[in-house]
Amino acid sequence: MAVRRFNYEFDGVHYYRFSVYRLGSNVQTVYAYVVDDLLIDTAQSHNQENILLVAEQHKLNKIILTHHHEDHSGNVSLLMDVLNVDAYAHPETVRILKRGYKVSPLAQFISGGVMSAHLKPLLETDIVETAHHRLQPIYTPGHCTDHYCYYEKERGWLFSGDLYVADKIKYFANFESLLTQIESLKKLVALDFDVLFCAHNPKTVGGKQRLRNKLQFFEDFAGQVEKYYRQGHNARQIFALMGMKENYLNKYLTFGNFCAENMVHSVVKDLRKMDKMK
Repeated sequence: MAVRRFNYEFDGVHYYRFSVYRLGSNVQTVYAYVVDDLLIDTAQSHNQENILLVAEQHKLNKIILTHHHEDHSGNVSLLMDVLNVDAYAHPETVRILKRGYKVSPLAQFISGGVMSAHLKPLLETDIVETAHHRLQPIYTPGHCTDHYCYYEKERGWLFSGDLYVADKIKYFANFESLLTQIESLKKLVALDFDVLFCAHNPKTVGGKQRLRNKLQFFEDFAGQVEKYYRQGHNARQIFALMGMKENYLNKYLTFGNFCAENMVHSVVKDLRKMDKMK
């Protein structure tokens, strides 16, 4: 295994790209951000040495997480101990990491594990303050139940965690909700920003439009699925009717937990719940 770190700077924000390579190929890249003395997300534990190098370059006094997944929380326990600082996150993230987050063997292979950590809860009504900035937590579930984005209104910045990633999505984890992500994206595009500090694919220009693009893609996709669902088709039939292609290597390696068909399953599952509530 090889790991690599690259650093960037935009408008006073320092951000670092942490990649994991196996057999010469990049299997995962994630970004962590430094705003004044604040670190946003902590990268994979396989990048432990590199995140410690980042910590040495900045006088960090606080950590916030976007959510609990291993490529974002992998080094939070280590950094809290080494730097003697507090870390903050959504109350559900606090609960998950307190008891310890057990990752799958594949996630362990790619990202590494996550040690238990005692974080402090951060509410939407709280403001994260640094020397020059004020970040507002925005609750944006869908990718997971504990997801926060962080909004810097004065500068027009949005630290979006995993809610963006790309304009169009090909694969879904089995725990994701596409319809819930639509509502979260609607909440975000109502804000005034242009810079999208995404945890996997930063966009320093035109960031809001990129979120609009993803929202439109999801709305179109959900509309197609619902049309076939109302005609009486099941998720597998809808997948075929929509002409979608599966990455079977992805599907088999993850035991079906991360694949294209999960996008359809997500919408169908939520539509069934909505129908039962009527």
